[in-house]
Amino acid sequence: MSGKHGTVFRVRSRGRLTPQAIREVRFRRTAGFLQGVRADDVHQFVDQVSEDVASLYDELATVYAENYRIKTALRDWQSAQAVPSSAAHDQADR
Repeated sequence: MSGKHGTVFRVRSRGRLTPQAIREVRFRRTAGFLQGVRADDVHQFVDQVSEDVASLYDELATVYAENYRIKTALRDWQSAQAVPSSAAHDQADR
């Protein structure tokens, strides 16, 4: 649902929130003497943002772990391929 001030927030079934979607969120207004936004809409939105941020942190931790594993494997491989300096010196003398 779209209004002149942005998109009214609806809980989505799947898909991650984008920064643009977060910026465009507008909550439904309450009716009555005290007007404001509907608390249940705000709570649902906060829950959704929290879940997505937690998911991103989990993915980031996985990426960091994989990056560390790859760097370690590369370092180990480079060490195994390196010719010791004394052997390189001996070969140069031949």
